[in-house]
Amino acid sequence: MIISRPQSGTIRTRRNVVMSFLVLLFLSAPWIMLPSGTPLIRLDIPKRMFHLFGGLFIPQEGLILWFFLLTMGLSLFFFTSVIGRVWCGWGCPQTIYTDLFDRIGRFILDSKYGKKDAPFVKKYLVYGIWLIISFIASFHWIGYFVSPYEMLDGYLLASAFGETYFYFTLFFTVAMFVDIGFIREQFCKFACPYARFQTILMDEHSWNVTYDFKRGEPRRDGKTKLGDCVACNMCVVVCPTGIDIRDGLQVGCIACGKCVDACTHIMAKEEKKTLIGYFSLNQIETRGKIKWFRPRTVIYAILLTCVLIGASYKLITRVPMSMIAASNKSMPPILIPENKIRAFVALRIQNIAPQSKEFELKAFDTRHGKEILIRSGEENNRFALESGEIKSLSVVLETSSLTETELNEGFIPGAIVLQNLNHPDYKIEKVLSLTLPRR
Repeated sequence: MIISRPQSGTIRTRRNVVMSFLVLLFLSAPWIMLPSGTPLIRLDIPKRMFHLFGGLFIPQEGLILWFFLLTMGLSLFFFTSVIGRVWCGWGCPQTIYTDLFDRIGRFILDSKYGKKDAPFVKKYLVYGIWLIISFIASFHWIGYFVSPYEMLDGYLLASAFGETYFYFTLFFTVAMFVDIGFIREQFCKFACPYARFQTILMDEHSWNVTYDFKRGEPRRDGKTKLGDCVACNMCVVVCPTGIDIRDGLQVGCIACGKCVDACTHIMAKEEKKTLIGYFSLNQIETRGKIKWFRPRTVIYAILLTCVLIGASYKLITRVPMSMIAASNKSMPPILIPENKIRAFVALRIQNIAPQSKEFELKAFDTRHGKEILIRSGEENNRFALESGEIKSLSVVLETSSLTETELNEGFIPGAIVLQNLNHPDYKIEKVLSLTLPRR
């Protein structure tokens, strides 16, 4: 476990602002309720309903999930190729909470923080505060899946101990305490897959924390001044993963910028510019400008733009209702008097609009353009559903009288249409093949 020295500076100040905003956003988002009464963000897995920024999504909308995952993947490729591991140093929870744990440890233990001879009582006080923070963070993480209001009532009334969310919160509390408190930078160096991706996503033009070896090398040797690097090793002392940035780009570098602030402070005493900063390798070697537009970034940008356009089109044209239709296999279509066919169909209908809606069911013979009588048990086949409500129906379809030619066709291509009466343009059509019984 590495306890790095704290370092103030411009990068540190900017990171404090960004990290404070992200923590505040993380802690507040689960509590926000929209005017419609739905949560801003709620991934309700047991009910298979996902509330996102006023929209209600369900697992059956696989294309939207595909667009979301593709957007995340291409964003990772694009931003890493352009600005390096900015996520690791500025937005990753591992980095943010490790910073927070370190601040608490230093505030209580001061110079004894991270040392074996730290006072017993103060050391375990630090551990206790770490556990409280881990619980608060885990509580809010589970709050993205279960109502935080419901969980808070459960804890206050001591009724949460039999609930599933209690055990998940307990698990993540322990996991976070162990990970952030003791595993720390080892996760970044040995377990995080993103650290491995950087070697193929970044190139010599990527803007990242880099050492200016052209100016710095060879380093000062004793009193003999060679390059600008004075060999103070402050960049190593303040590094949270314990690497030496002067050895070049490494898996362990999370681009937090602490070495930039340290080198800036030391070089200011020499009245020189920092040797470590946000540069590209090509910029250091050629003293030219950063090449932002290059085949790699252009291709990623084009692909990301295409995916965002496709996702936007899908969301704009999305019909906020769902219907699954399946023929009843145990009750095949039958021939009734007057040469009519009666079929039995199971429907599962869900309103995925943020407000309650009224719906109507119709059925048609798509080959001959005839209407098929549908009996659903609802008056005029109309019914209302609240937001997210699911309705299961067993409906009976009955055709008009068929001619001998139509009976000999073997099947009737039918369609069940679900229409939103509040928005008549919203329709879902499910095609069913009504197999005619043998005579």
